[in-house]
Amino acid sequence: MKKMQRKIESRNKILDSAAEYFTEHGIGETDIDEICRKAGLTRGAFYHHFPTKQQFLLELLEKWINKMDSQLSSLQYESSNPVEILTEISDNMQPVFEQAGKQIPIFLELYIKAVNDPTLKEYVLKSYYSFLLFLKDAVDKNKDKKAAENDDAETEDIAKILFAVTVGLLIQGLIAPGTTDWAKLAKKSIRLILE
Repeated sequence: MKKMQRKIESRNKILDSAAEYFTEHGIGETDIDEICRKAGLTRGAFYHHFPTKQQFLLELLEKWINKMDSQLSSLQYESSNPVEILTEISDNMQPVFEQAGKQIPIFLELYIKAVNDPTLKEYVLKSYYSFLLFLKDAVDKNKDKKAAENDDAETEDIAKILFAVTVGLLIQGLIAPGTTDWAKLAKKSIRLILE
């Protein structure tokens, strides 16, 4: 059991050190030696846990996706109105995004890399579909079953639009963080789309 525990701890040290490294330097110029130094482990330990850089990036992405998924699924909502639920989601997500703030550029960079990398694309699509399902469920709340069946495609389109708006707001918030109240703009966007 101790051996398994040490293995998990070593992997997590590497992934945590990498997240910190990528926050400072981006993914393009990955320095495995520097990541290992920050983790207090050897290059051999790195390749023991991650046979390739690709596998390493995939696990880093998956760890971040799982964390976001867990935070999203734990949110509770007071309203049954879809517009109000999505507005509450916006309020509840702000601390999640602030906590993950320095990881968001990494996440976006991996999304961009996925365009030309089929393996990475598979992982990215997993998070994309998970987030779409989350948004679709929020929009579907309190619809009667007949209405839900009739406009299931429209609900999916709304979820895709909301995802696009979310990514767009994240990018703008990263580029020009102090230029507007991004949380207020997110709520306004939700109301414009759904009302």
